[in-house]
Amino acid sequence: MEKESKALSAVRTDKAVFKKMALNKTFLAFLLLCILSGLIFRDKHFLSLENAMNILLKASKNGGLLALGMTFVILSGEIDLSVGAVFALSGVVMGLVGEVNPFLGIFAGIMVGVLTGAMISFLVCKMRISSWIASLSMLFALRGMVQILAKKSVAIKDPVLLFAKAKLFSNLIPGVSGGISVLIVFFFAFFFLCRYLAENTKFGMRLYASGGNEEAAKLMGIQVKKIKSIAFFLSGFIAALSGVFLASSSGSATLSAGNLYETYAIAMCAIGGIQLSGGQGKFSGTFFGILIYYIINTLFTYLPSSISVHWQSIIMGILVILSVAMQSEIFHQKK
Repeated sequence: MEKESKALSAVRTDKAVFKKMALNKTFLAFLLLCILSGLIFRDKHFLSLENAMNILLKASKNGGLLALGMTFVILSGEIDLSVGAVFALSGVVMGLVGEVNPFLGIFAGIMVGVLTGAMISFLVCKMRISSWIASLSMLFALRGMVQILAKKSVAIKDPVLLFAKAKLFSNLIPGVSGGISVLIVFFFAFFFLCRYLAENTKFGMRLYASGGNEEAAKLMGIQVKKIKSIAFFLSGFIAALSGVFLASSSGSATLSAGNLYETYAIAMCAIGGIQLSGGQGKFSGTFFGILIYYIINTLFTYLPSSISVHWQSIIMGILVILSVAMQSEIFHQKK
């Protein structure tokens, strides 16, 4: 046990410089984006507190949480392409079961993610199937289930199921007269919880070790399969909870919910400096990656309607390529 602790401490020390550099670059990009946007869109009051709350609300209910769950999986050296489908199915299941019992509906919606995480971890860790293939097959299966169960959409009517519409601190914060959505509070709570798990627990150290060098982690006595299973569980759980949040706040669960959100989650992680090969990066980087994505998303609502929204996808693609390129060994090689 002492040998493992020393080895894990060494792993954390070795990764510290990379994580700090990646976070600094992401934060600087975020800061520069905010300054330029504030100057260009002064007439839109871009830097106002109300607009900041709107951006955070978008991130909270439209898939920002998925990037936090995805970070666990990527740090473990794997990938999870099922999160968008879990996001959609969890809302549908919550709505359908919630007609019988609202509390059971919330539980059933969350269990969609837990069971999906269990299935993917079984396929990856026991059957030794690539996480790309395992999670992609789950994506297809879950999307099919959404089509069968939802038909078009599922209305959320019970007051208990609409808990995510709640507002806190109404009329207490200047510039935010309507109060802060409970979803924003949940978003920050999950961010800090995920960050604590990754940076201040043995699970977090083992997660980085498993993703950085799986064979070396096994030699240290780390149960790599167990660590990866937990990462898939966390990803599925967070994706399902996020889907429940969206359905609860919008009052309906739709077929198109979460469409392509798995790619957006991966993009947010990459922009945040999470190394896609595993083992390196910080949740703080993912947090700023999420904000950068939704700031760009918001800026496109300010542009003339004649400018295609597809440019947003092009810009995000360029950002992801730049983010991954900056992580490469070629970029960091010593001259």
